[in-house]
Parts: sequence; structure tokens; C-alpha cells
Amino acid sequence: MAETAGIINGTNILVYTGGTAITHSTSASISFSMETRDASTKDSAGYREILEGQRSFSIECEGMTAFDAANGFEELIAAWVARTVLTVKWASGNTDDNHYEGTGYCTSVSVDSGVEDSSTFSATFEMTGTVTIA
Repeated sequence: MAETAGIINGTNILVYTGGTAITHSTSASISFSMETRDASTKDSAGYREILEGQRSFSIECEGMTAFDAANGFEELIAAWVARTVLTVKWASGNTDDNHYEGTGYCTSVSVDSGVEDSSTFSATFEMTGTVTIA
């Protein structure tokens, strides 16, 4: 049964790189935006008018840091260091649900390690080109 028929349980949404889910994930987000271009003229009566511009999207995730994870912090750092183009997907585990996918770069990786607290990481993927919605 497709989750898109009702409210999605956020626990089921994961970020995948190269077809493998990011290990020990705790959150996943996707953001779409569109720049605008100025179309104001003297006929605009002092009001700003705009038209569509370039579109972009980014995918972010957070997780628990484990140096021995199969597809976690270490792989993200390696992709960042090598400037590797990755296939990144934001999806549920249900194949009947829509997923959003594209290619992009890991542009940010950070780790937070507090005293007597679980170490966590976050990563941002800035996508290049079009988004595939399937």
C-alpha cells in the first residue's frame, strides 16, 4: 500500500547515496526553490514584478556517527574530499511511493559530539540539473 495515500510516517523517509540508505539516519529533508528575475518596468506603478528563474533543490540528512557504518559519516567525508558527484535520493522504503532523485555534491558535512552524548553528523547535498520524480 502506497504511503502517499495518507500522512507519511517520517521514520520511513531516508536519504540514499548510490542506491544505499545513509546508515544510522535520524532525519531526512528535501528543499526545492526557484530564483526570480526582475520584470519591473515604468508601467509597474512602483510595484515589483517578477518572472520565473532558475530552479534548484537540495537534500539534507542527519544521523548517528559510527566510524564502522557501511554508508555513513566516513563515506560522506570521502565524497566531500574527492568532490565526487553522487546520485542522491529522498524516499521511503515503499517502492509504490514517489521518490525524488538527482545528482549532486556533498557540500557540507559536520559532526557534533557533546560530553556523554551520542555523536551525530549532518550532511547537505546540493543537486545539479533536474530532479527525477518517480
